Amino acid sequence: MNQGPPPMIRKSLLAALAATLLPLAANAADTPTPELGRQYARPQEAVDLGGRQLNLFCLGSGPRTVLFDAGGSDWSDVWALVQPAVAKTARACAYDRAGLGHSDPAPKPRTPAEIAHDLHGLVSAAKLQTPLVVVGHSLGGFNVKLYAALYPDDVAGLVLLDPSEDRSAERSRPLLRRQFGPSIAARSELADLTFLAWLKDRYTRCAEAAREKPLDPASPIYRRCTDAVRARLGPEIAAERTRVQVTSPYQTAQASEILNSIYASDRADPVYADLFRRGAFGRKPMIVLTHGDHDLADPLDVASQAAGVALHEETSRLSRIGRHRVVPGSGHYIQLDQPAAVTGAISEVLAALPATARTQDE
Repeated sequence: MNQGPPPMIRKSLLAALAATLLPLAANAADTPTPELGRQYARPQEAVDLGGRQLNLFCLGSGPRTVLFDAGGSDWSDVWALVQPAVAKTARACAYDRAGLGHSDPAPKPRTPAEIAHDLHGLVSAAKLQTPLVVVGHSLGGFNVKLYAALYPDDVAGLVLLDPSEDRSAERSRPLLRRQFGPSIAARSELADLTFLAWLKDRYTRCAEAAREKPLDPASPIYRRCTDAVRARLGPEIAAERTRVQVTSPYQTAQASEILNSIYASDRADPVYADLFRRGAFGRKPMIVLTHGDHDLADPLDVASQAAGVALHEETSRLSRIGRHRVVPGSGHYIQLDQPAAVTGAISEVLAALPATARTQDE
C-alpha cells in the first residue's frame, strides 16, 4: 500500500519537461512481456549479507551499472517498464529490500541508515561495478540519496523520482506561508501529520493481522494493507504481488519501513541537514523528477504541489550540475505513468559520465 510520503512531498506543480529526452526514452515498453513478468515474479540472484539474502535482478550489460530502489511497500518488479530499456545500454539491476519481494527479513528495524547499509553490503557482495548510477522512487529516492551521502565512492550519479524529503515541514513552511498565507500553510502541515499518523496506525494493524495468519486476498483487510493491482505491470507480476503481500514478513517489513522512516522522528534531522548541504554531491550528474498531476481546485493540493516542487528543486542542488523537472501526465508512480521520462533522465546521467567504472574486487 505505497501511499508514498505525506501529501506535501508527493505533489508538484504541472509544468513542461525541462529538456528533450535522449533516444533511450523511446525504448520504454508499454507492458512487460509475459516472460519478463515471470522473471520478476520469481527470485533471481540471492546475494548473501552474512546469513540473510537479498534478491538482485540484473539485465543487460554495459560499461556502467544502474541500480534501482523502489518506494515504500514496493520491490524490484515496479521497475519492469524501465529496467529493460535501460539494460539496452547499461547493466541494469533492481533489488528487493529486506523482507520485501524475494528478500529475507532483517533483524534490525528498517531505518534509512540500515537500508543504506544493506545497499552498500549488496553492492560489495554482488561485486557490482562502481561507481553506480542509483535510481530511487519515493522512500527509495531518499534511500539512495542517503546512500550517496554515506558511501560517496559507490555513487557516480543519481536519478530521483518523487523522492521523500527529510525535514520537509521545516524546509517548506516559509514558502507556504509566503505564497499561500498562514492558514493554508498550517492546514497543509497539519494534514500531513494526520496522514502520517493514519498511515503508521494502518501499517501496524496490517503487520499484527498477518502475524496471526496470512491475509486473505478476498478480505477487506488485505485491500487495506496492499496496493491496488497495477495493470501495466501485467498478470504475472500481479499474481506474485498477491502471493507476497499476504505474508507476515512482507507486512512486518512494510510497517517497519514507515514506522522508522525519515518521518518517524526528528532526531536525525541535524545529521541530514549537515549531509544534504547545497553542493554536497559535487559535480555528480543528478536529475530529480516530480510528478505533475494535481487538483487545481483544491487549495491544499495546490499548496502541497508547490511544496513538493520546491523541496525537489532544492534536492537537485545537492549537485552543482543537478537538474529538476516536473513530468506532466504523471502521478506518484512516474515510472509507470511516464516511463520514457525516467529512462530519458537515466540516459542523460549516463551520458554525462566517463565510460568506464570499476568492480568491487579491483
